[in-house]
Amino acid sequence: MSNYNIKVVINHPLERTFKVFIDLNKREIPKFNDKDPVGCSNKRTIKYVAKQKIEMITTVTGYEKNKLYEVTNTINEDSYISRYEFSEIDENTTEIYLSEMQNVKGFTSWITLLFEKLSAKKKLKNKANNIKEVIESEVERRDKGSKKLEETDDNINEMNLE
Repeated sequence: MSNYNIKVVINHPLERTFKVFIDLNKREIPKFNDKDPVGCSNKRTIKYVAKQKIEMITTVTGYEKNKLYEVTNTINEDSYISRYEFSEIDENTTEIYLSEMQNVKGFTSWITLLFEKLSAKKKLKNKANNIKEVIESEVERRDKGSKKLEETDDNINEMNLE
């Protein structure tokens, strides 16, 4: 088993960051259950090898609102666990501790894992940077949308007063 860890700092409040993160991850699991997501899963074909499809099952294996989100991706007997732990640095800053674990069983998988180890830290850093960029831009996009709604409400109120 291989483990990789990295921290990401998001310049938005914890609750807002977690909500956006979960909303974005619901795309991977269409039948996500907001009340009890642990156990929710989705199967999808990731590639074909010699007319045989290779499927990956993504399952939510850990969830605690505003604190933890964990998914396990399973391909054949190999599993890849991504664990995201959220903590509040201050009222406008959130830290996400990302831990990736790989558990491979077959000899071919071990060879693949050996090659992946060579680039794993760089891939994890890129993943962390992507998470930060996507969450911050999505929060800003949503904030702009809510400001436009407020402006529209203000304009409607002004029209009703005239």
